[in-house]
Amino acid sequence: MRRTKPMIALSALAAALTLLSVAITPLTASADEGRAVTLYADQSTGQVFMKPCRRCVRLGTYVPAGSTAEIERKVEMKTRAQLEADHAQMQAELQNKQLQQQQWNAEMAKQVSEIQPFAREFGDRWFKKISVGTLIYGDYGYWTHAGFGPQFLTQQNWPGPGNNSFSSFNITRAYLDFKFTPVDDISARVTPNVYAAVGTASGDTVGKNSGYASSLDGNLNYRLKYAYIDYNTFFKKIFKVAPMSEDKITFGQEQNPLVDWEENLWGFRYTALVPWNYTSLSSTQVGISMKGPIKFHETQYADYDFGVFDDASFHAIEQSAYKQVMGRITVNPFGAHSRYDGLGITGFYDYGYSNKCTPDVNFKNTSCAHLARAAALVHYTAESWGVIGEWDYGHNAFTPGNLFSGSGPSDAIGVPSTGPSNFVAYNKMVGNILNTQSVQMGADLLGHWDIPHTPFTAFGLLQWFQPNTRKSKDPLDFTRYDLGVQWLINKYLRVAIDSQAIQYYHSQFDNVGTGPKHVVTPFSVARDTHAFFLHMEFRY
Repeated sequence: MRRTKPMIALSALAAALTLLSVAITPLTASADEGRAVTLYADQSTGQVFMKPCRRCVRLGTYVPAGSTAEIERKVEMKTRAQLEADHAQMQAELQNKQLQQQQWNAEMAKQVSEIQPFAREFGDRWFKKISVGTLIYGDYGYWTHAGFGPQFLTQQNWPGPGNNSFSSFNITRAYLDFKFTPVDDISARVTPNVYAAVGTASGDTVGKNSGYASSLDGNLNYRLKYAYIDYNTFFKKIFKVAPMSEDKITFGQEQNPLVDWEENLWGFRYTALVPWNYTSLSSTQVGISMKGPIKFHETQYADYDFGVFDDASFHAIEQSAYKQVMGRITVNPFGAHSRYDGLGITGFYDYGYSNKCTPDVNFKNTSCAHLARAAALVHYTAESWGVIGEWDYGHNAFTPGNLFSGSGPSDAIGVPSTGPSNFVAYNKMVGNILNTQSVQMGADLLGHWDIPHTPFTAFGLLQWFQPNTRKSKDPLDFTRYDLGVQWLINKYLRVAIDSQAIQYYHSQFDNVGTGPKHVVTPFSVARDTHAFFLHMEFRY
């Protein structure tokens, strides 16, 4: 049969309607939703089939409208286009930010170059001229045996006999250390220090008819430890002496010529006081001094410290009509590369008067006898060990106040002790022995040893002291020791565990002669004091 044009048009229309019906007809649940459909047409009849057939030609593959595949395709095309657009926008923003950063860097470089001279001047004037540090000593102490005696450490007190197994936590030093060097010629130091105040309710008499009230009881105080100015270039610019070019003149509240130097020589001040500091000599004085090394070709052959100071210590008001002179000289016979290096021979002397010698009573007051202290030391410091041998001599340099600074009978502060074990007679005996004609003598050994390949150091101090050698048998004679091990945790923190004791080594006796008369004093030899400590030092 011959196909006419109307027939062909009719067949095409039927195919189109068939395709439209496929597109708009929902698929059944059993149909593969979203799958593409391939159509075939019979050329002779114009029928459309979804499967290949004889005499059929392939019309093409179609995706039903609204199918999952069609949606995914459109989403994918849209997402790709959106990503490309976002990427282009981010590239543009990044280029813009980079341009802004370059402009900002250029502006900052310009500003820094403009303020650099000012910043350099500010740094030279302040940051390089000021240092701030701190120093803290703390400990826990356990007293297995409690007795009377001097303080083991400054501001460390304990109750006396009958108080075995006493314990306490203590802060014995807390410095804030400020140092200023505005120019090479001048430097200054200001160091406040916290301390525990134990005062009395009554005031202090001064001279014949005046006095000062006391307001210390119950207060925790901050007092000035150091406040002094150094003139550093006197021997470099004014009186030019090359071997003394590092020496200086100091005025103010400054270190004692012996105590601070010996503390650094030994190195364990945070565990115990050095000998003369333990028995009476303050570590800080108010006055003027000259000090420094004597060097030839950068090698030290001597170190000295001489000064004139108040008779009063730094924590007392000066009342004396006089002043005390004090000096130390250290000789390094083989030279030293640093202040405490190698072999040294040191001599120290102090001459002064009691702080109670006011001008209106100094000629009549029997307590105005002069006082003196002397010390001779031989010491050697190596890289990992050091040893110090010391001999001490004093005249009127040890008082009942020094003996009872750590713990003493209530009678010493005007409160009579009572009961069968009272210390009225003992306190009177101590006052008679430590009179204005007493002579002191002592010997000491200090040292340390760094244990190889460990952060630990063994250290020790042994002291033998006679409060008055003019008595043939003095019940106050004592020995003291501090033996322990230190752990160096880092350059800022170290701790130590040690054992300390004051031992009155004479056998007990009752009769003590103090002149033509003999005073009967039961238990004239005081009980020993033994304690264990865990010490800590933080230094920055």
